[in-house]
Amino acid sequence: MAKRGGTPGLVRRRRAEGEALYWSADSLSTRAADYPERWIALPRGATAAEIADLCETYAARLAAWLDRGLRPRFLYDGTIGSLCDAFERHPQSPICDVRPNTADSYRDSLKVIRATVAKRAVRALAPIDVKAWYARWRAPREDGAPERVKRAHDAVAALRMILRFGQAMGYEECGKLAEGLKAIQFERSKPRQAEMTIDHARAFIAAALGLERQPRGLYMAIGVAAQFETMLRQKDVIGEWRADAAGRESWLGSFTWENIPGGILRLTTSKTNSAGVYDLTRLDLLWPLLQRAPQAERRGAIVKGELGAPIRERSYRKWFRQIARRAGVPDSVWAMDARAGAVTEALEAGADLTAVQRAATHSSPAMTARYDRANEEAVVTVAEARKKARNR
Repeated sequence: MAKRGGTPGLVRRRRAEGEALYWSADSLSTRAADYPERWIALPRGATAAEIADLCETYAARLAAWLDRGLRPRFLYDGTIGSLCDAFERHPQSPICDVRPNTADSYRDSLKVIRATVAKRAVRALAPIDVKAWYARWRAPREDGAPERVKRAHDAVAALRMILRFGQAMGYEECGKLAEGLKAIQFERSKPRQAEMTIDHARAFIAAALGLERQPRGLYMAIGVAAQFETMLRQKDVIGEWRADAAGRESWLGSFTWENIPGGILRLTTSKTNSAGVYDLTRLDLLWPLLQRAPQAERRGAIVKGELGAPIRERSYRKWFRQIARRAGVPDSVWAMDARAGAVTEALEAGADLTAVQRAATHSSPAMTARYDRANEEAVVTVAEARKKARNR
């Protein structure tokens, strides 16, 4: 890319009101035809040093664009929608550094943002505008439905993220808006209180085994029983699919047939990297289900999806809801609630809190207590006991 002294890309034009200064990408490279900011008017009254600084800045952006070989759809043109595109597709974006399921959650929020405010120009926005968007995003889907607080909070969190990324790319208006949003608090959804009880788990397993489409039902029954019995996280039970830079997918997981010799499962958990050993033969819900699996299919991932491949998270959630409804399990109960239900059942059965903490691979007893859905009932019990004491 050609440079011209200390003011690369500077172009002068005679106008009726005097000389006008511009920065031109075309004057620096013959490959700038698709560059979105090919011609930029420089401010009148700027000093020579300011003009030189602007020209160097714009030329550096052009050079970086040429080096990356990005296409226009990857680039930021000043709108929220293009900022979403840049965040999702730029090779240096934070979305490239997170796990696939986390990246999918980011994309879900980007869909909300694109569908509502994609055409808004960042430089024309104030933090108060985002507050109005939050109210719009949390509105019920239909009359009588609950507000979608989590949807709105996640969308605002994603907006903050893409604005910080825009700032990292050198766009000052993105940083200015991100800084302004620090002064505004957005309500987040309350911690979940739903739990999967043993009755829910049994009903789900019965409904799953009654499906005509086997072995889908068997593998879903195994997945839920494994979560409920072992207190493992969903990811530790179904594993995860990952894609490399070339888009080639591979599955990673430890809940495999090869990893349960003699019915003993050994694994390192996904979140806390805690080592766990589980004797599956002692688990009344899970072990009989494992014995139902055909011998020919006892290899690789235990919880399988279509065509015998390891199940994908979206399929697992979708099939869970379908079977749960057949079983009469409320929609408020999610697959992930099996873990909370297991903690609650253990504590109600009199298990030591520290032992439950270790079994659930929590980092602290306080974390285990958060998963104990019996806390609310305990508060009521204590209150009633205090009332009785007062009346003696």
